[in-house]
Amino acid sequence: MPKVDVRDIEINYHEEGTGFPLVLIHGPSGDQAGWVWVMPEFSKHYRTIAPDVRGHGDSGKPDIPYSIQQFSDDLFAFFQKFEICQAHMLGVSMGGAIALQFVLDHPERVKSLVLVSTFSHIDLQLKKAFTRLRKSLDRGGYSTFFEEVVQLAFNPDFVTANTHFMEEIKTIGIKINSPTAIAHAIEACMKFNVKNRISQISVPTLIISGREDTFTPLAISEQIHHSIQGSQWKILEGVGHNIYIEKPAVLAQVVLEFLGRQ
Repeated sequence: MPKVDVRDIEINYHEEGTGFPLVLIHGPSGDQAGWVWVMPEFSKHYRTIAPDVRGHGDSGKPDIPYSIQQFSDDLFAFFQKFEICQAHMLGVSMGGAIALQFVLDHPERVKSLVLVSTFSHIDLQLKKAFTRLRKSLDRGGYSTFFEEVVQLAFNPDFVTANTHFMEEIKTIGIKINSPTAIAHAIEACMKFNVKNRISQISVPTLIISGREDTFTPLAISEQIHHSIQGSQWKILEGVGHNIYIEKPAVLAQVVLEFLGRQ
């Protein structure tokens, strides 16, 4: 995959398609490869760009504190490098938090916003979930962390039906991830709070939630929906936190229908 110098690190990215830009931002411990099931559909209609954010995938992993603001600043420099004046943005989980920060920082750069399984602040339940993930890294490294992620972020029925697949992504995750960098990313999430600012967002916004998501439950998405005037909220049945893995075709259809109206 190609890389580009952005601020103090190299950013790895994958790009497919032509046309108006659509930027995909993954969640904690994710990377650009996780979009493989939706990228082909998106790239039929848009120039689809998926970077590995700081500390993830094949991007730089400096052992320093991270913040959602820092991720947003990295993304702005990435936009400048590629001369992207404006783009649709889709963020999952932490990626949605980055997208929220980015649109607050640079509203003129965002044509529309898609937030999947994301959060604007850390409530008590989400704090407990992130604390559980953070402790698992100290206890057993990435392998133990992954087992916690499976319990928190996947629908149990999906896990049961896809045991071989889950083992495969665990093996890949062990190879590409740095437990130290993931810890920094989790700590960045735990400090994030734009709850009282997102009412300023005026770009067309779609919020997508999984009915079975116990990591970022519906109340968190509901708060975002009520705060962003004119936003749309779509709840998908029978799916957990990682919608882009569990039901990629459904996610792609919902997103493309929304983007087609913008």
